[in-house]
Amino acid sequence: MNENESKKTSLSKKLAFACGEVGDNMALNTFSFLMFTFYFAVVGIPSPLMTLGFIIWALWNAFNDPLIGYLSDRTKSRWGRRIPWMIGATIPLGVFMILLFTPLSTYAQNESVFIYFIIILVLFDISYTSFNLNYNALFSEMFVDMKERSATGRIRIIFVLLATMFALVFPTLIIEDFTSNAPIVQTQYLIVGIVAAVIIFIFYFIFLKKGVEDPKHISRDAESAMSFTKTLKFTFKHRSFLWFLFPALGTWLVINILPTLAPLFFKHAVGIDDPELIGILLLVDFLVAAASTPLWEFIRVKKGARMCGLIGIAVWVVAVLLFAFSTSFPMALIFMLINGLGLGGGLYFYDQCIAEIIDEDEITYGVRRSGIYYAVLNFLIRLSMILNFVFIGLVFTSTDWMNYDPNPNVNVIIGLRILMGIYPAIVLSLSLIGMYFYPIKGERLRENRKKLTELHDKKKSSIT
Repeated sequence: MNENESKKTSLSKKLAFACGEVGDNMALNTFSFLMFTFYFAVVGIPSPLMTLGFIIWALWNAFNDPLIGYLSDRTKSRWGRRIPWMIGATIPLGVFMILLFTPLSTYAQNESVFIYFIIILVLFDISYTSFNLNYNALFSEMFVDMKERSATGRIRIIFVLLATMFALVFPTLIIEDFTSNAPIVQTQYLIVGIVAAVIIFIFYFIFLKKGVEDPKHISRDAESAMSFTKTLKFTFKHRSFLWFLFPALGTWLVINILPTLAPLFFKHAVGIDDPELIGILLLVDFLVAAASTPLWEFIRVKKGARMCGLIGIAVWVVAVLLFAFSTSFPMALIFMLINGLGLGGGLYFYDQCIAEIIDEDEITYGVRRSGIYYAVLNFLIRLSMILNFVFIGLVFTSTDWMNYDPNPNVNVIIGLRILMGIYPAIVLSLSLIGMYFYPIKGERLRENRKKLTELHDKKKSSIT
């Protein structure tokens, strides 16, 4: 059986599979958008302690993410390797979305809220990683045919962007002032957390009910899984993966810095006080990114994932530099249009490249180890947040903004522009280098496709 004869997946199943992205990105983007501002400006934890908290979180992730990935690859059940993890994570993730915004007191009243902050970070991460890692692993396992993978990838990215738009715009309609510590504002943050939890439950249920299957010929790889040390060793010996780590980390550094600083940047650097106008800007950014997905898919089909990444990152570099020096709503709106185009390319190439890397790894070792690869990438996503928070903490400390002040000095404004423009541009420039040397392209990619088809045919024949 050749690749063109492989079983096709119905559109309804692809749509149901993509529903997992809605819950996934509702959780991640609500966290990214509101967590820092809520605990810094509303609860009142000083920025040095915030930085310390996120460093502790990073140390936890260095252990937690690879372990969950390793255990996932070795899981044996009648539902396969991935599904039990996702079922077990669904309810806890929704609960922790609510608990994120229910600290027992403000920092000024009770410093134990810092301990609560650490605990909730860890618990949120365990549940989020357990779902997200296994969900992404299933993408490369359920959709092996390149046309199926590309088409499903397009649907996924659209769902990602729609969920992200809602996660970033909805709070601007509910929260009247992101930086106020008034009781009504704390209640509004909590309402956002509750709505996020409900959306997570609904869309995860649709995904688990209608959109998921664990291919038997691949889930049997759990029987011959490597030891933990060998798993890590061979993962970090994969040259294609090592080159990909540069653009992967860069992509998430830039994706995460925008929502993290948006409430503070738009208010103090651009001069936009109305949360609804902030919501419009974020909406435009992600609408353009969603609308650009067919363009990036066309480039992916014609020129490959590598070229898609190179072009997307190059556009993004220009966009972040222009956007960071916006001084009014009209300027920010124009530059958000360009930024959305770069964001769309960044999201699309990322998904396609990691699937190609996992394919190549399976050809080399005979077993599909999606879990460990997505575990490392999950750690990179958290690491990107940590690096952002550390850099934010350094800038805020050096500009005397350790505690929130609604009237920041000019150095704070310059610092915000650096964080939103110069810093992302440098990161993306380094990402371009990694993408340039990414080796899965041309004849090597075509040969990988041929070998993977032969390997999967052999695995399927062994269970019939």
